[in-house]
Amino acid sequence: MYILICDDEPAFGEKLQNAAAAFFAAKNIPVQFTLCTSAEQVLHSSEAAAARIAFLDVQLGNSNGIELGRRLKQQNPSLMLIYVSAYLEFAPEGYTVKAFRYLLKPDIERTLPPCLEDVCSELLQKQKVLSVTVNRHPHQIPYDSIFFLESDGRQIHVWGEDLETPLCTYYSKLSELPAELFESGFLRVGRSTVAHMRYIQKITGYKVILCNGARLSASRASYSAMRKTYLEWSVWK
Repeated sequence: MYILICDDEPAFGEKLQNAAAAFFAAKNIPVQFTLCTSAEQVLHSSEAAAARIAFLDVQLGNSNGIELGRRLKQQNPSLMLIYVSAYLEFAPEGYTVKAFRYLLKPDIERTLPPCLEDVCSELLQKQKVLSVTVNRHPHQIPYDSIFFLESDGRQIHVWGEDLETPLCTYYSKLSELPAELFESGFLRVGRSTVAHMRYIQKITGYKVILCNGARLSASRASYSAMRKTYLEWSVWK
């Protein structure tokens, strides 16, 4: 799971990252952080687009964290926005962009853990999973942890952020994947791969490049249609 932190005070951003990393590590939830110090840096970051949670400072130098949050929510309506500020007066404005929470910097050590507990509960309620059987045992893999699926003969390898070891391997075909998967942002790339569009960094030269470094070969026959689908999804996601 990707988490974005944007604060123009680097020391506070690192403090917030360390505290959040410790919280998720204790729950065995893998997370990856993108730490930025300006709105411009966020908007030019490919990793930021894949974030599920964003901690934003309200005042970002010459930029406005509320406006940044509004732009991020337009790109990704499911993004959970958490504002942090030294001043309570900005709280009402934060909720105009449907912020999940508003935290005060001086009280962050006390308020962050319960906030993250609520984040986990909210994500679990909304979480969609791929249900598969591995060695006769049922497994549920959250869609958001899947970067791509790869067909290998009669088996499907489910790949996450780590390209060394798949999340799991099970017997099936790509043609048997549930329709809900494709309705939730997955895209057929070629004959043997299906990618989560949330993690696509770019499509170029008949290659689909993901945030984790994976380079998937695209079908030449369906390249234009696939690219069009991705661009449309990028606009409306």
